[in-house]
Amino acid sequence: MRKGRFTFAFLAVLLFPPMMTPGICAAGRGADWTHGDVWLKNGLGERIFPRQNQSDPYSPKKTCGICHGYATITKGYHFQQGFDVMSDRYDPGRPWVLSPGMYGKWLPFSAAGRASAKKNPDIRRIDLSAYDWIGGGKLNPAKKIKSSACGWCHPGGGPLEYGRTKEGRADLYRNLVEAEAGCANPLDGDLSSRFTPDGLSRFRASGVVEADCLICHLPAYRMGERNGQLSLRNYRWAATAGAGLGMIKGAVFTHAAPDAGPDDPRFLVGNWDFSTRPAVTYEWGDRRLFTAEGRFRGSLISRSVAPRNCLQCHGEGDWKNTGTINAAPHDAHAKAGLKCTDCHPLVGRTAEERLSHQIAKGFSPQTNVRDDLDGVGMRTCVGCHKEGLYSPTAKGMPKAAPDPERRHAEKFPKATFHTAIITCNGCHATARPARGMALLDLSAGEERGFTAEGFETVTWADDYEWARTPWQPWTARAPGGKGYGEAYLPHLPKRVQWFGERTAGGVRPIPLRHVQAAFRGLKGISTIETLRVDGAKVKKPAILTDKEIARMIGALTEAGFREVVFVADRRYEISRGKLVAGKDLIPAASYPVAHGVVPLERGAALGRRGAPGGCLDCHDADAPFFAKTEVVNIREFLSHYPELKGPQALPQMNEWGITRVPPSQ
Repeated sequence: MRKGRFTFAFLAVLLFPPMMTPGICAAGRGADWTHGDVWLKNGLGERIFPRQNQSDPYSPKKTCGICHGYATITKGYHFQQGFDVMSDRYDPGRPWVLSPGMYGKWLPFSAAGRASAKKNPDIRRIDLSAYDWIGGGKLNPAKKIKSSACGWCHPGGGPLEYGRTKEGRADLYRNLVEAEAGCANPLDGDLSSRFTPDGLSRFRASGVVEADCLICHLPAYRMGERNGQLSLRNYRWAATAGAGLGMIKGAVFTHAAPDAGPDDPRFLVGNWDFSTRPAVTYEWGDRRLFTAEGRFRGSLISRSVAPRNCLQCHGEGDWKNTGTINAAPHDAHAKAGLKCTDCHPLVGRTAEERLSHQIAKGFSPQTNVRDDLDGVGMRTCVGCHKEGLYSPTAKGMPKAAPDPERRHAEKFPKATFHTAIITCNGCHATARPARGMALLDLSAGEERGFTAEGFETVTWADDYEWARTPWQPWTARAPGGKGYGEAYLPHLPKRVQWFGERTAGGVRPIPLRHVQAAFRGLKGISTIETLRVDGAKVKKPAILTDKEIARMIGALTEAGFREVVFVADRRYEISRGKLVAGKDLIPAASYPVAHGVVPLERGAALGRRGAPGGCLDCHDADAPFFAKTEVVNIREFLSHYPELKGPQALPQMNEWGITRVPPSQ
């Protein structure tokens, strides 16, 4: 098992370093620090104010970069997400893997689409070009997410600003607008589009997405407005809308059917306007935003980063990936006044090193971007509660982090070894307030998620947020991080079924639009009646039987794909005219529960009653710690939905080689 497979996932934030130019960017030092009022500037570096350039969007690069080291700051892995080491030859054995980060690696539970290589042999290989990766999502008229674009949780810069060389490496000498001027290749992974009329990108009309400092440093930042502009392909206007500086009139793209969902052929159909430039109407008269001469008020900019800003990107991911809500009263640390930055500070011994905006992170089993930073500068349970690394950072916070060793010894005098084999979160992060995602069915060419709370289907991204009743996560036995060897820790196992092409290095995912087209060409496909989170019953088509799998493999083969396979509990393929299942079971992806420690007064910690009664929280025959049922065969489970019983669903302890709950004494 590879290093850190199930240990702490990261929640990361951005901080301005204390490197300001007096009189221009900052006034005062320390507690009385205030950012100076700022002249907004357009992409040419010209001032924007009521009498000049008043309809231009502001440029974060030209505005903030005059004082702050923009090129250095954007080296941070949040901005790069693998772009800095990206290459079409990054993994020759798996040519669809282009980097170790979110930009270039296929992570279906985060986004079923994947970034395309720079050079592609045919249109079938292109899933998301850079142009579509940024803004190919959709909000309905009520601003609810129908389909997320990958760029919605990216702060800009890196691959949202710059293109790639012909080898697929980062090209920092030309931004995407400049690169587009010399290219008319519909097979270019940066400069093509699945949606424009001629299949070419339109960065000249849309602009690029520069790194947006205010996503983190403006407490009132409006992420929904920013992402709404990205979905309209108004890339250079997104930062202006997100900061709430004014209204944007006009759009490069508008949806023809705003309410149409992914199952509707009109879902991403719309109208393009490449000739009319969107315009900004700034709120010049709002003295809370602007001074009389037109400067943006620096007092609105925060040097520190509030949890709200972090959670604008990480909140939805936490709901879906681990059922976590990182806010009081659900999280003990948020309730005590800790901010994300208290555990995830900037990494570096000097201000210059911290300027690069590398942020302390834990280990993630799904991404390996900047693994060299794993654990560097991180605050952990052991570090704060055992090694004295905690210190309050704001008024009202506890003066010390209590050492729980004596309390544990009193409650479990004969079982203190448990604290060496069970991570802190294994007993203290047991009540998940959000629904989470446990299953993802891509077999019909659409993303159909099922909750971890009750295996219900979802319609909107925020359907994952609030569970009816807090639920206990599953448990994994794996390397437990600092202070542990192999240990039991909470996690959310996820299973997915999908179609791909078998290669020497593994299975390359087939883009969902091709799977959907093949699916729509078939008749007589199974449907399952599922429950939605609102209690309604809905019928959903799905590929479930051996015959249906074989028919889909045949349809995708006719569409030009080779060595087509279906991946679910096993790998299925056609051999000598028959469907054959692989011998090896495919394990679930694991998302560790790294946050969401429940306050003690909520009475949710396992063993809280002490021995002997508290032992039964885990060692009772039906206790979830050992006996919680885990889906092991997504195809069979959907065929028998919503029954949770063998052989498609088994107690999780079976994975540990245990078939009976061990006694507590």
